[in-house]
Order: sequence, then C-alpha cells, then structure tokens
Amino acid sequence: MNVKGALILLLALAGPPAWPQADEDPLPGLEGPDLQGAAIGPAEARALLAEPLPDAATAADARYALLQRQARAAQALDERARYIEVLAALAQAGRGRPGGEDWIRHYLSAEFIWGSSGKALAACEAHIADTTLSLPTRAAVALRQSYFIAQGNDRSMLARLWSRADSLSSAAIKELALADPPAAQRMQIERLQVRSELERWEGNLAGAVASLREAVRLGQQLVQQVRAQRGASAGSHDPAVLDAYGWLDGSMGMLCYALVRQGRAPEAVAVAQDNLALWRAGQLSESLGARWNYRLAMGLVATQHYEPGLAAAQLAEQMLQRAGASAASHTRWLARQEQLRALIGLRRWAEADAIYREFLASLPDDGLARQRASDWRLRALLAAKNGRLDEALETVERVLAFRLRLYGSAHPQTQEAAGVRAVVRLMRGEVAAALSDYEALFAATLDSPGGWLDLDLRGVRGYVLGLALEEFMQFVADRALKGLPVEPAWSERALQIADRTQLGSTQRALSDSTARVLAATPALRGMLNEEQGLRSAAAAQASTLAASLVQEDRMRRGMSGEAWKALPDAERKVQREALAKLREQIKAQQALVLGARAALQAQRDKVGQAFPAYADLVTPATPRAAQLLALLRPGEALLLVQPLERATLVWLLGPGAQSRFHASAVSAAGWVERVATLRRQLDLGSARAVPDLPSAGLHEIYRELLAPLRPDWRELRSLIVASDGALAGLPFAALLTAPSAPAAEQPPWLARRVALTQLPAASALHTLRRGGVRPLAAKALFGFGDPAFQFDGPAAAAGRALSAGATRYDAEWGFRYGEIPALPETRQELLALADILGADASTDLLLGARATREAVLRAPLADRRVVAFATHGLMPGELPGISKPALAMAASADAHASPLLELDDVLSLRLNAQTVLLSACNTAAGERGGAAMSGLVRGFFFAGTRSVLATHWAVESTSAAALSAASFKFQAGASRAEALRLAQLALIEGQLGGGRWTHPFYWAGYALFGDPQQ
Repeated sequence: MNVKGALILLLALAGPPAWPQADEDPLPGLEGPDLQGAAIGPAEARALLAEPLPDAATAADARYALLQRQARAAQALDERARYIEVLAALAQAGRGRPGGEDWIRHYLSAEFIWGSSGKALAACEAHIADTTLSLPTRAAVALRQSYFIAQGNDRSMLARLWSRADSLSSAAIKELALADPPAAQRMQIERLQVRSELERWEGNLAGAVASLREAVRLGQQLVQQVRAQRGASAGSHDPAVLDAYGWLDGSMGMLCYALVRQGRAPEAVAVAQDNLALWRAGQLSESLGARWNYRLAMGLVATQHYEPGLAAAQLAEQMLQRAGASAASHTRWLARQEQLRALIGLRRWAEADAIYREFLASLPDDGLARQRASDWRLRALLAAKNGRLDEALETVERVLAFRLRLYGSAHPQTQEAAGVRAVVRLMRGEVAAALSDYEALFAATLDSPGGWLDLDLRGVRGYVLGLALEEFMQFVADRALKGLPVEPAWSERALQIADRTQLGSTQRALSDSTARVLAATPALRGMLNEEQGLRSAAAAQASTLAASLVQEDRMRRGMSGEAWKALPDAERKVQREALAKLREQIKAQQALVLGARAALQAQRDKVGQAFPAYADLVTPATPRAAQLLALLRPGEALLLVQPLERATLVWLLGPGAQSRFHASAVSAAGWVERVATLRRQLDLGSARAVPDLPSAGLHEIYRELLAPLRPDWRELRSLIVASDGALAGLPFAALLTAPSAPAAEQPPWLARRVALTQLPAASALHTLRRGGVRPLAAKALFGFGDPAFQFDGPAAAAGRALSAGATRYDAEWGFRYGEIPALPETRQELLALADILGADASTDLLLGARATREAVLRAPLADRRVVAFATHGLMPGELPGISKPALAMAASADAHASPLLELDDVLSLRLNAQTVLLSACNTAAGERGGAAMSGLVRGFFFAGTRSVLATHWAVESTSAAALSAASFKFQAGASRAEALRLAQLALIEGQLGGGRWTHPFYWAGYALFGDPQQ
C-alpha cells in the first residue's frame, strides 16, 4: 500500500485505537507569514476583507496582491475561518512566484490548528509528491505531515513518514544553510519539534524535552535576529516579529506538554503564567493568549488544581470561539480536553458528560479530529457515571471484542478493556462478573512489573484506569464499613492496589530521572535500546493486524446483504476466496503479534535479571501479602494505610494472628484536615506560646487506624508504616494509645510501645531486603551543611537558575536564590555529629561556600556509613520552577549552573551508607511533601543507602543535635529504628535536655525511612 492509500485507510479505520491519544500543542511558526508593511487597523482590515477578488485568469497579479493584504487583515482581526480561506487561495496563487510556496506551509498549519485537522493531513501527500515544488517546501510539508499523524494513534505509519521527512529536511537544511540561513534555522526548529514527537511515542521523554529545549533556544535566536533587522520601531504586532515569535511560541507550548509528561508540571505552569502576563500587557495576540490559557490549564490539572484549571480552560475556549477556531480544530480540542479533565477531577460527572457529548456532536466529518477526540474509555466511563449503563457496556464490549481478536486474552491492551468493563459491571450490580473482569486488569497492572510500561497511567488511560482501581477499593471499603464479609482475595488485591498507588505518585519522576544512570551504564542502555526496538516492532505488527481485521470486517459486512446475493456466482466465489485468503493472512499476523510480544517480555526479563536495582526503580513489583510477610523478621509488623475518597483502608501484616484488615469511615479529605490541624498544634516553631497538647486528636487517629487491628504490643517491637496522602506527613510516634494519662504520668505515646519506621510503599521493603547484608563502609561520615546560598565572589549574578536548564529559556522567576534563609546552626550540628562518630571535621565535612552541588557529586561517598545533608529540602511547588524534590546547596560562581541537588543527581550517587541524614530539611512535611519525599527516599535507596532520617517539620537546632547524636550512639547496641526510639525516649523522660524537650515538637518530628534493621 502506498503512503496516500495508507493515509486514506487511517482516516477510515472503524476499529478502536490500540494506543493512547496524544495531548500535544501545535507546531511553531503558525501565527502567520512574514508579511511586510505597516500594521492594519480594524476598519481598514474589514474594508480589505470586503473587497472582491480580481479574476484569476485576467488579473492574477492583482488577485495575488489583494489576497496577501487580506491575509494580513484576517490576521489583524483574528478572524481564523477567513484566514484559513485566504491562505488556501494563496497556496494555489503563490505557485511559481518568489516566496509563494511559503503559503502552502502556512495554509496546512492554519487548517490543522484552526480548521479541519483531517483536511490538513489529507492535503499533505499531494504537495510532497509534487516535484515541481522546491525541496525546502516538500520537506516542510513532510515534517508537518509527520506531526499531524503523530496526533493520531498509528505508530508504524508515524515511523515511515518520519523517515521520509527526516531525509527530506536534512537535505533541505543543507541546501538552505548557504542560500537562506534564517529559513534553515526555521526548518531546524520544525525538525526538532517533529523529532520530539517521535521520541514521545518511543517513551524517551527526556530526549523529547531536550529536543524541544533546543528548539526554544533556536526560536529565541530567530526572534532576536528579526528584532535586530527590523529595528527599534518593530513592535510586538509587527508581522515579521509575529512570524518569528510563532516559532518560539509553538516551541514553548510543546515544551510545556513535554514537561508535564516528564513530571515537571510546576515548571510548565510557570512558563504559561509568564506568557499570560505578556498577553495581559498587550504584547501577545488574543489567539496566543487563548493557547497559553489552555496550556496553563493543562499544567494546573496535572498538579490537581482542578478549579483554576477549569477556569483557564473555559476562558481559552471562549477566546478560541471569538477567534473563529473551528470545532474540528486542534486548539478547540486541547481547550475542551482540559475542561473535561478538570471536571472529571472534580467528580462533576454530569457536566463532564455534557461537554464531551456536545463536543463530539459538533465535530464535522473529520476523520483525524474524531479519532483524536473520541476515546472509548471516556465514552464508557461518562455514560456509566451518568446512569447510561447499557450504553457504557455496549461501548466497552465492542472494544473488548476487537482487542480479543487483535491481541488475545492475555495482552495488556485486552486486559485494560476488561478492567473498564469491570467498572461498568460493578455499577450495574453484576458483582461476580465484575470481579472476574477485574482479575484480568490485576494481571496486567499488579502481577506483571511490565504493567508500568504496557499500561502507563498517563493521559486518558490514567484517569480511567485510576478510577477503575479506586472503584474496586471503594467496593471493598463499603462492604467492610457495612459489616459485610470481605473475601481475603479482595482484601489482598486492594492491598496491592494501595501499594501501586503509593508507588505511582512518584514513579513518573523516578522513571524520568534515570538518564544519568543510563549514561553511566552502557550495557544497560544497550539492553533498553534493544527493548525499545522490540516494543516498536510489536506495535508495528499490531498495527498491521488491526488494518487486516478492519478489512475483514468490511468484506464480511459487504458479503451479507441482498446486493451481494444478487451477484453472479463467479464473482461471489472470487470474493469468498479473497476473504479466505485474508483470514489465513490474519492467522499468520496474529502469530507474529504473539511472537513479538513474547520477544519483548523475554528482553524485559533479561534486563531485570542483569540489572535488578534498575528494574526495582523503574518497574517495581507489587508483592502479595504472603510475599511481604516473608520479608518480616521476628517482632516486626507492617502497617499499610490507604485513604480513599469516602473511606480509608488499613492492613496490619505481622507474624501469626497479627495480620488483620480494617476500614475507617474517615476520607482522604478528612485526613488532610485532621493531620494539618495536629501538625499546627504540635509545631512550636510557629507558636507564640506553648499550646495545650492535642491529646484527643492524637488518640482519635490511633483509635481510627490501629486500635481496631488489636496489635499485640507485647510481641511487636518494630512497626513499619507505609501510608499515602496527608498521612505520609503524620508523626506516628506521637499518637496516644489511650485517651489520657494522670497528670503525674507521661502520656502513653506510641513511641513508648514500639520503634517506628516509614516506607514510601510496602514493596520498598522487598527492594531493601532482597540483596542481603552488605559489608559496612570503612569510614564514619561525610557531611554537607550551612551552605552559602548567596555567592559573594566577583562573578555573583543578580539571579540564578533553579533547576538545570529550566530558566534558561524562560522569563525571570522573580526569586533570588540568595534570599533563602541561611542555616548557621547546622554547622555546629555537623561538628557535634563528627565528634560523636569519630570523623575528622576538616576532611569529612564541607561547610559554607564549599557545600555545593558539584562538591556532592565529586565527594567520596561510597565508603561512608553516614552521609549528612544539613540544608533546606525543597518540595515541588515550594519555589518557582521546582518540579521534583531537591536539596538546596551552596551557590557557585556560575550563575547558570543549578545549585540544587535534584532527584536526577541523587540517582547517580554511589553510596554504601547505613543512613542518609537530611537535617534541617523539613522534607517529610505535609501531604504533597510526603509524596515528594517518597521519590527522594527511593532515589537514595537506589543510590545505595539503607535508610533516610528526615523531619516532618523544621526542628529546633539544639535538641536536634542532641537527638541525632544520641540516635547514632545508641546504634552501637540496637537497630536503627530502636536507636531512634531510645533517643526520643531520652528527650521524653528528661535524660536529654533536663525536661526542656519533652513536648513532641522536639522529638516526634523525626521520620526514619527504610529498613529498620539491616
């Protein structure tokens, strides 16, 4: 089949897509051509658009000149429908004229964004095949065609079209480099854009971001060059400036989407807000303002700020309508998509359903637009949530039947469809059938580590499958709260879902931060490249088979009607033979699909066996209860707590009869309020006077979570806690096991009963204990503290980048790194710790200006038992541009070098530490901080530490030094968790501090993450 035929087939495919839909912004260079002349006022623009066009045969030059002026007029008035109409005419009229071929590129882009995306795609092939057009024009069209097809779901076609576009554009760039350097630069930007799309489809998110950052850099150069050429009089609405800025704007917009996919949504929000400030100041057009509003909405929704995200998306939709954007345009879909996601996040099902049905109904006969917008998962979910259960079941069963034919029952894509049907069946009250379907979904997402790759929970799939898993857990919780029996198998599956949920909150950041690890491990990179090739091959086989199945359905339907029966016998025989031949071909293709899948799984197994630590990081297992129990040692128990929308599930796994399950009626929102209140009451750092101890609240949490499980504190000596949401920031040591105590007695703190350790997720215990006991490092300590956040050298700059590359392309954050509060007290804390551990402070501590990020990466950490960071811990969103957890290190002379030790850096460290101490960090604070801390902790686990000691709040310095020192001293005869407990009891009982530090503010804020013993 030729490329044109393949495109027609793509637009006509009736089968459901096999791959997730794209969420992407348009290419750069779309705001209009470089039209010379002064700006046009509204009255003049309207008069120009009203002028009749001269006859094409007798006055071609006059017609062409007027069309150019009308393009400027439509652009000035932001009349997008008329703009597309004029550009289409210019694309024809400009042929054979100097610069006239540029109109082809501008028409295709405008048609895709503001008009009919399917029409734009269908028009590309004829231009590419037209050898009368110049090489640069054909290359530009080929790049746009590749981009357009990337917004659908056919990976194999994308690979073929990109191969041609890459070849044509490479040759065109060489041709233009001498003849027209600015044109060569624009084509290089466009090539980087399209390459980022291919990298996105391949799962190379870091590569996509790198390509887009380079495109932004080139776009900035282009804008600067045009402004320099046009002089000081060139304003923001100068046509040449608009054209150049279009390339930069499109690059920044696509970068925002790439940052969100890479888990850096706060950075995308910051970029969008800066551009919207330019729009409000009148420096950007209304159409650009609309696009930055839906880009802002995308970032806000990704960070779960649904209300402001909805408002931004609605504003974008209104602005696009005023600008004349077609209902089938790419921009309208992007704005509607963010409204839909926000409404689903807010659980406003009726509104979400209405807006989605209205949008689908408004689409014209546009194959690509419908393919992009119509997602079967959304249709089924919204129908079910709005009471149309028969419609929902019919939708999902049609998809499931197709995927069974395409992949078989054991493929993740088929298991995904079964999982969506499970939700519908559960809502219909068909519990037994629903649970059977859920087992198929569990096989893909819980029983196979490859589920992290096969069913990546991003985009629409993430919304729908996340809700499917949540519905199952709520089903289990509802039965438990009503006193109905809960089958052990249901409880165990819910436990696995809780574990995956806790891992999933940080999994994306970890997966996307491994570039430095791969760069340092060529053998691993080679194996992963081979896996990617096998994944692409499997996708191509599935795409070929899908096309054959669609063809078979079409032939079968055509052979069932009266018209077919009326055909001559000979012709019917030919068609039957063709159908039989096609079915044999399908059998062969199905075998190839199964073989490709088996080869992919075999390669993944090889990676896991050769590099188990990497596999644990990127595709962690989700162990069953029996596997977790086998990891526990005598006297240990594991407490797993998972808040839901309407309840909380709690499991206690311990030896013998200690294993129990319980459901609390307190919701996730309820825990946010309770934990925040308790933390405020316990935090003396912000209190003007010592408040009364919140005894009732501390016991109430114990009563809700632990008391119903009836733990036997006589047997349990160590409790390992894995919790999510607000509870990740709860100081469990300060819970009270009884309502109150006589005035003469100390309160019955949980810390008196048991040593406490936290884990990012229950399965982290499997990672920590699988490798056995390693030899102790030879030396005691290496520490970094009291960093100089303000660089005082001769090269000190007014501002400083906050994350690698993140502010090199954007406006100033409006924040000075040197204004971070200094931590002089941490110097004495580290000196005291060095004295206790027998370290040499002159060689084993880097303080002040020496405590830089570069110093950490160079330091000899692999032979230290304790590695200490006495500095601020920064959580996502805490400062502008911070998207991942980071440690604030000393500023350096290079104003463009990031002073932050980020998650990417942590993964590249090589440690053999018993403990990483994060002192003065406040890193386990709050709901969002707790989740981010999980990512940082898992990063340190991967780097080689057994445990991380951090704090829930900013602790008082003198007591902190005393407690840390005592904890390390007690480790001589006790486990790490027990040593921390003994140090806490020393403060509680006045052995340290003489009774000044008995309040839980001084001792309960410490969180030990990791293995309590090994």
